[in-house]
Amino acid sequence: MSDSPIPREIFRAYDIRGRAVGADAPLTPDLALRVGLAFAELVPSAERIVVGGDQRRSTPALQQAAIAGLLDAGLDVVDIGRAPSPLVYWATALLTQERPTAGFVVTASHNPPDDNGIKLLHTDAMPFSPEQIQSVADLVESGVTAAKRQGGRRLWSPRPAYVGSLAESFRLERRLRVAIDPGNGAATVTAAAALRAIGCEVMAINDDPEETEPVHPADPQHAQNVAQLASFVSGTGSDLGFAFDGDGDRLGLVDELGRRVPPDRVFALLAQDWLAAYPKADIHVDVKTSRAVIDHIEQLGGRAVFGPVGHSLGKYAMRERGIGFGGEASTHYFYRVDDPPHITDDAVRTACRIAQMASRGPLQPLLESVPRYPVSPEVKIVCSDDRKHRVSAEIVESARRRWPVNAIDGARIDLSSHAPGAWCVIRASNTTPYLTVVVEGRDDSGYVIAREITAEILDRAGLDPKPLLNQPPLD
Repeated sequence: MSDSPIPREIFRAYDIRGRAVGADAPLTPDLALRVGLAFAELVPSAERIVVGGDQRRSTPALQQAAIAGLLDAGLDVVDIGRAPSPLVYWATALLTQERPTAGFVVTASHNPPDDNGIKLLHTDAMPFSPEQIQSVADLVESGVTAAKRQGGRRLWSPRPAYVGSLAESFRLERRLRVAIDPGNGAATVTAAAALRAIGCEVMAINDDPEETEPVHPADPQHAQNVAQLASFVSGTGSDLGFAFDGDGDRLGLVDELGRRVPPDRVFALLAQDWLAAYPKADIHVDVKTSRAVIDHIEQLGGRAVFGPVGHSLGKYAMRERGIGFGGEASTHYFYRVDDPPHITDDAVRTACRIAQMASRGPLQPLLESVPRYPVSPEVKIVCSDDRKHRVSAEIVESARRRWPVNAIDGARIDLSSHAPGAWCVIRASNTTPYLTVVVEGRDDSGYVIAREITAEILDRAGLDPKPLLNQPPLD
């Protein structure tokens, strides 16, 4: 087994991710095989591994290479073929009830078609932490030898049991017509089947599991990627529209009027439903979450609890604090599921929950009850990987001398002394050479004040504030 240097830059905070197509692509089948061997070393309690992957053209070769590495490591493999990430999480949690089972997903989520990646799961379906992903890189680089025992492999489709579990969990009070756009991604496997199982009439666009070239990026965080679905909802008279990201863990929503619902308002809607079932509950929010969501949670008697950005870090924060529901501005919405027990960010589960809410009555009055504050999108400020965390830490220390700062992940700076409800976030991206910035005000003048103060902070840190200064609030 080769112990040559590896492309460390693709071993990121939440997963392994990089280009997988082309002669100089860093993510190759050989590397996937070596990751499989190394992964086996880091889940010593696991007796078998669930392996699934998305629809990308590079996925089959990477998936089969990873399976070969896992088998060489002496582990049994349950190959579930094409699958969205949450289906792998669910299957891992289910099978662990019989024998300790870890999970392995080949996917690059919403990244461009030539990219691919790997997500790694413990036997409780929790993702590997950033430190554990670096341990995988260390083992891959140093070399891991095959075990004396060769593992066994079996094929299995968890989809019928998974869809059945959602049908038992969600009931519609009236039949709905829903439109879906999986973006030709992995949610093609489960989304339509699950929504039909709970009682929806489903119409779909971009729902071809054999199409590896997306019509648009499968990333519902950004409005332009939901525009086609919004038009389809209007044209078909659908009650709702659901847009899924590439690996099926993030969800966008279109209302019955064909309007995209901003992610923060979707979060607030889901929080309201959660608090109706669990009054006074704690709800996990990341540091980029709008004050409108937090105010709504508090007005309903709940408590918003800040945590770091990122699906893996968010899940660990929820587990440590015993929180059952949470969300992020990126359209991740998290649930603690009892059967099988695990924490998941499952866009199909979220779609079923929203459909159930809509079957009880129109969503529009609920959405209108959420405050509206001017907030920016995530603004990327160029800062090299070798500088970004140091610069972020320096901004935290400098800002603390003037304002209240939540430093759980970068700096969420309370600017309400300048304008009511104003705040900003400046934090190092865990996956790209940028600082990411969000600003918000209670009204337009507060937004401008927050934007100008944040630009001044960036300028003092030696960064270019122009991308922020030119940024109007979201519609």
